Amino acid sequence: MAGKIRVACVGDSITYGDGVPQRHTQGWPGKLQQLLGTGYQVANFGHSGATMLKNGGLPYWKTAEYKAATSFDPNIVIIMLGTNDANPKSWSKLGSQFTADAEEMIRHFAQLKTHPKIYICTPPPLIHANSGISEAMLIRGPISDIYTAGHAMNVPVIPVYAELRRFFKTHGADVYYQADGIHPNAAGQKQIAQLIFQFLQRVP
Repeated sequence: MAGKIRVACVGDSITYGDGVPQRHTQGWPGKLQQLLGTGYQVANFGHSGATMLKNGGLPYWKTAEYKAATSFDPNIVIIMLGTNDANPKSWSKLGSQFTADAEEMIRHFAQLKTHPKIYICTPPPLIHANSGISEAMLIRGPISDIYTAGHAMNVPVIPVYAELRRFFKTHGADVYYQADGIHPNAAGQKQIAQLIFQFLQRVP
């Protein structure tokens, strides 16, 4: 893989591709690989259930994928976390720490010897009411704090949430999601990859 630009995709089950057949090629990191082409090596470091919060239910910080993404020596890091943090019960106790934890994650990857370009994404919409995760909380909490952290750290924020909401107004949402309304299906993953790819072209 010498000479290839290495792209680390950091995230939770949405990045991992839970429920997506052939997730390695049909998840958004796999689709992004196809869009970027052979000059890039895109690696999926998603961990199902992971939180941005260091004291959350399953901190990404404590996963093997976090260590693997670090040792991957990436040239580009794309972070998409926050969905699992939008739990009203845990957010009420821990939410005030989210911005600092997001900034620390950005700082962690920024200090790698490869000095990677870092992007942080807002999570995709939740299209059905779910008992454990609240879209209202997602908007008021993690998404708002992701913008705060991105601006504070001078890191581009990829507006996955807003762009998908805009897209769904025209195309509908159900056909792009699995039954739980949380996890995009292969078609939804493709949309995420396309909008991330387009953003990377605009903000290299």
